[in-house]
Amino acid sequence: MRIGFIVTKTPAEYGFKTFLQFIKIYLGKKDVYVYLVGDGVYCARKGHQKSDEIIRIIENGRLYALLEDLQARAITPERTFPGTKILDNYQDLVVAIMEEMDQMLSF
Repeated sequence: MRIGFIVTKTPAEYGFKTFLQFIKIYLGKKDVYVYLVGDGVYCARKGHQKSDEIIRIIENGRLYALLEDLQARAITPERTFPGTKILDNYQDLVVAIMEEMDQMLSF
């Protein structure tokens, strides 16, 4: 079963801490996808403590960040965590979620 997480919170927000606690349930699972949008893209930055933690948890999963939100926060794709897949627009995000995910959770 493919499970996706939409993260819109900054690492400083309480909802983000809840996300980290919840995603640990899926430690070691293959079909875990994390979509960073809005302020959540701050976690996509290379060397960010929380991006390291997310990658460790979803070692077999996938991390995505929305290009529009990265650009709005002056984060270039080159400055994202290695292996982060960049989605070009919200339409690509919606298609990926609707066509590929069995379950979605948002934080």
